[in-house]
Amino acid sequence: MLVCFAALGAAAVRPPAAAGSFYPADPGELAFQVDKFLNNVPAATAESELVALIAPHAGYPYSGQTAAYAYKRLAGRHFKTVVLIGASHYASFDRLALPDDEAWETPLGRVPVDREFVRKLAGLSGRFVIDDKPHLKEHALEVQLPFLQRTLKDFKIVPVLFGSLSLANCQTLAYALSLLADDNTLIVISTDWSHYYDDKVARRLDGRGLGLVADGDLSGFIKALSEGDTEACGAPAVITGLLLAPALGANQTELAKYNNSGDLTGDRGRVVGYAAVLFACRETALSAGEKGKLLKIARRTVTAAARKKALPRFEPEEPALNERRGAFVTLKKYGELRGCIGCLLPVRPLFRAVQEMAREAALNDRRFYPVNASELPALSIEISVLSRLRRVADAADIKIGRDGLYIIKGDKSGLLLPQVAAEQGWGREEFLRQVCYKANLPGDAWREPEAALYRFSAGVFGDDRPVN
Repeated sequence: MLVCFAALGAAAVRPPAAAGSFYPADPGELAFQVDKFLNNVPAATAESELVALIAPHAGYPYSGQTAAYAYKRLAGRHFKTVVLIGASHYASFDRLALPDDEAWETPLGRVPVDREFVRKLAGLSGRFVIDDKPHLKEHALEVQLPFLQRTLKDFKIVPVLFGSLSLANCQTLAYALSLLADDNTLIVISTDWSHYYDDKVARRLDGRGLGLVADGDLSGFIKALSEGDTEACGAPAVITGLLLAPALGANQTELAKYNNSGDLTGDRGRVVGYAAVLFACRETALSAGEKGKLLKIARRTVTAAARKKALPRFEPEEPALNERRGAFVTLKKYGELRGCIGCLLPVRPLFRAVQEMAREAALNDRRFYPVNASELPALSIEISVLSRLRRVADAADIKIGRDGLYIIKGDKSGLLLPQVAAEQGWGREEFLRQVCYKANLPGDAWREPEAALYRFSAGVFGDDRPVN
């Protein structure tokens, strides 16, 4: 049985368990093999900011080249902490196992464990346990290290191992990482896909699951798992990634590579699926025409909602309008607030976020009664398209007029858009107090270690024309 410890114990170094079996034990041979895999991948001119990746964990002769398609994207990047998430192949337990080690070792050297990060994770929930035993034989996280060692410098790791497929544990880990991860944190999700079907069945199962991951469809992925429409041995890690990615700002999911063992062995009768997936943030600037189209979507939606008619359907072709983005829609009547509701995280295409928030602002802002048709001539509309959330390390970095604020502590949270501080004439200290008050917290709660404070920017545009 795993036991939860209040503090980290005596530090030790975890020796490699998979060297000589999953990957070469000789340092020179290992470095040569990993570098060869990486060199086989074309250089990418990435216009997006990588926040997480999915990589396979089979033996390098089978999955190493696929994994390289994920790790190649780390070229030129720097991360201080890499959180490794996987599921145990050897032990069954109902918690999230964290190591008590000082470092993990591979033939390429030692990688330090971020023990402070581990301590903070363990303090957030009783679902975490500090126990080395589940990690000792496990390969799913270890096989990621040589790729990290050949692509990153000066990083620490936080290995997290699931002992069962528990949605509650997935939610706990995703929430905890959303509070602790910052721009210098990379999330690595370890999983293989279908096991031991023929090639045709494997590609169908894997295609289904990877398609749902690409769409960010968490409920669809869980349903497909439960109905046997897809498989992933690291399913809890993938679910955690789908829960976490929007909070980290990821609004793009790219399948960089898929294949199965049959592509390498020629045996198409019993194959295992492998995939490299990238979660990244790309926020395209909107043109005047695209802003106008979003305003048209919002106006027509508010009009239909107020007149109690079916909402109009939109299918814009512009890539920028189909990026997953957070957005707020604000309605004003003769210049006074009449409704404002938004979606903070990038969980739906921008045009759909605007339409849904326009409807909600018109009908379901609890501060106001629903908009009725007689008010339409007096209403104006404002749209705020949000950037990703960024953790505030120093309050001095907050800039009035540029940044909005979001604070969360326990089950309380509050948000203020960037334009609010400028409209109210607040300075930085007052802005910080007001976002705490918005969350029903004391005005200085943002200073407390348990509170997570984020900033974000917004592209704000509107139209004073009547909504009709």
